[in-house]
Amino acid sequence: YLGPPCAVARRLKCRLRVCLCLAAQDARSPPSQKRRTDDSTSTGDLQPMPTSPPAEAQSPSAPDALFSSPPQFRHSAIPLDFDVSSPLTYGTPSSRVEGTPRSGVRGTPVRQRPDLGSVRKARQVDLHSDGPSEDVVATEQSLGQKLVIWGTDVNVASCKEKFQRFLQRFIDPLAKEDEDIGLDLNEPRYMQRLEEINMVGEPFLNVNCDHLRSFDENLYRQLICYPQEVIPTFDMAANEIFFDRYPDSILEHQIQVRPYNALKTRNMRSLNPEDIDQLITISGMVIRSSQLIPEMQEAFFKCQVCAFTTRVEIDRGRIAEPSVCKNCNTTHSMALIHNRSMFSDKQMIKLQESPEDMPAGQTPHTVALFAHNDLVDKVQPGDRVNVTGIYRAVPIRVNPRVSNVKSVYKTHIDVIHYRKTDAKRLHGVDEETEQKMFTEERVEILKELSKKPDIYERLSSALAPSIYEHEDIKK
Repeated sequence: YLGPPCAVARRLKCRLRVCLCLAAQDARSPPSQKRRTDDSTSTGDLQPMPTSPPAEAQSPSAPDALFSSPPQFRHSAIPLDFDVSSPLTYGTPSSRVEGTPRSGVRGTPVRQRPDLGSVRKARQVDLHSDGPSEDVVATEQSLGQKLVIWGTDVNVASCKEKFQRFLQRFIDPLAKEDEDIGLDLNEPRYMQRLEEINMVGEPFLNVNCDHLRSFDENLYRQLICYPQEVIPTFDMAANEIFFDRYPDSILEHQIQVRPYNALKTRNMRSLNPEDIDQLITISGMVIRSSQLIPEMQEAFFKCQVCAFTTRVEIDRGRIAEPSVCKNCNTTHSMALIHNRSMFSDKQMIKLQESPEDMPAGQTPHTVALFAHNDLVDKVQPGDRVNVTGIYRAVPIRVNPRVSNVKSVYKTHIDVIHYRKTDAKRLHGVDEETEQKMFTEERVEILKELSKKPDIYERLSSALAPSIYEHEDIKK
């Protein structure tokens, strides 16, 4: 039942009036505008949304692809969006073209670093600018020297230049031949490490923080206080030097810098809120390790109407599901395709403080570690390790379906570097010094005993001689 006839007639008149208005408006529009509208409709290419970056910023082959800052700077105190991790593409989905694979330097692909978290687009501000100036025209280079990442005192250009100088010049005066086997102690240490990477093919550069502190204390302080912003800058510097020196080398992925031996080494009991988001080094014993956990890094969506596909990077643990298809403009038609999404390896590890570090009469403390990619399955339960990583604090939801969180946060450490420590070395006994404890006469006696036919019985009887019999157990 559609209602009384008068109401039906009234609705039909309204619809007819709307159709006539649209037809008149279409007739008044110029032919060029009609042709543009028809062409855009036929190709199905829509104009980018106002929130999307321009095409020049999205192009990976742009000359200014080193940083995703605007090509023209204005001398003002307005914060600028500055992707500190480009071209390593640790950034948000807006830092690269959707649907395109990550391309590296000269054929070497790029891998994200989940150990640094999701490095979002860092805002850079000019601390020395009081406002817009009409007389001074700031160039890109001069303004780049003044910009620092918002919330820090890290200048990306200066930080990268200092680290490159460190890699090219640092010679350890306290180096020992037994520690650096195969290295020339009179040549820059880390340039030889880059040569090893070229020969072996393992794209990881371990940097001793003690060396960095002796070379540049300010750079070391920035690394400890702001590791999430500084380490991607170190990666850029190391890759520039490596590929300039070895242009024909193709690695599994671009080089990743892994600092270790931070001076800020703390016991688990002394970790405080002031250490959150800072680089720390702790020691302990592994008591538990989980199975491999696949963590999604890039989600693949497909439109159920027109089969249009797009990729969305995970930003701070959240998937920004496209609400509108860019091809057919249909809302809520994108479906997640799991088997075409990109995942990374993840593992949770429980680290317990060592017995010698534990106060008498107290229960040992434990801390949760999260290892990613190549650090998965590097340690096993029972290993004593020195762990260098970033101390994190994450909120806990009261109810998974409600956005309210608890006031007490849960802490963990994102592992950047492992270093195993033998139990003997914890007490100051080295393997080489232990071998030198046997004299030559002692070695001759052991060799003579090894030639005796009843050496097996002699050894079993010498084991626990105060216990009578039990020869089978002793053997």
